[in-house]
Amino acid sequence: MKKSFKKISVGLLMLLMIAGPAAAAQFAAEMMIKDGDRFVPAKIYVQDGKMRQEFNDQAGQTITIVRPDMKVVWIILPQERAYAELPLGRKLPGQFIQIPADALSKRLVGKETVNGYESERYEVTVRGGRGLEKQTIWLVPKLETPVKMLCNERKFCVEYRSIKEVIQADRLFNLPPGYKKLEATNFSSRLDSPY
Repeated sequence: MKKSFKKISVGLLMLLMIAGPAAAAQFAAEMMIKDGDRFVPAKIYVQDGKMRQEFNDQAGQTITIVRPDMKVVWIILPQERAYAELPLGRKLPGQFIQIPADALSKRLVGKETVNGYESERYEVTVRGGRGLEKQTIWLVPKLETPVKMLCNERKFCVEYRSIKEVIQADRLFNLPPGYKKLEATNFSSRLDSPY
C-alpha cells in the first residue's frame, strides 16, 4: 500500500506541475518533461476540456485523467489495478501548460513556430515555491492551448511534440473497469497548489 501512495504522490506531483488545455482543443501528443537533468517522456490526450496524461517512471506507469464535467481527477495505477479519486475544486489543478489566471504579469513578447505550429510567446511572472518565478509560454491559437513552457530558474520545461489533431476515443477519459479505489484524502488538499 505504501508503494501505491508513493505512486499517487508522484502522479499528483506531475499533474500539479503542469497546466490545462482549452475546452475546444482535441489532440494527442508526445510530452517531454525536463526537470533539471532528468527527462520524463509522457503522452497527453485532450478532448473538449478532458485531459489524460500517461507517463512511466521507475515504479511503473501512472495515468492521470482530469474530468472538469464531473469535477474529478483520477490517478490510475495500471500495474496495481487501482486508482485514487480527487475532487477537482474551483479551478483546474496545474495540468499541462497553462498561463495561470493568477499570474502577476503576462506579456506577449513575440511570435514563433514551435513544432510546426504558429505560436505566441509570452513572458509570465507567477508566485512559485521559492518566490517569484518567470516562465516563458508558447501559446498556439489554432489549438487554443500552450504547447511549451520553460522556467529557467527551476531548470524545468514541458513541451508537446508530434501533435496529432484527431478526435480521441471516449474510453481514454474513463476509469478502466474492475479497478479498486484507494483512499486519497491525504492528496486532495494538494490539488490547489500551483506546483
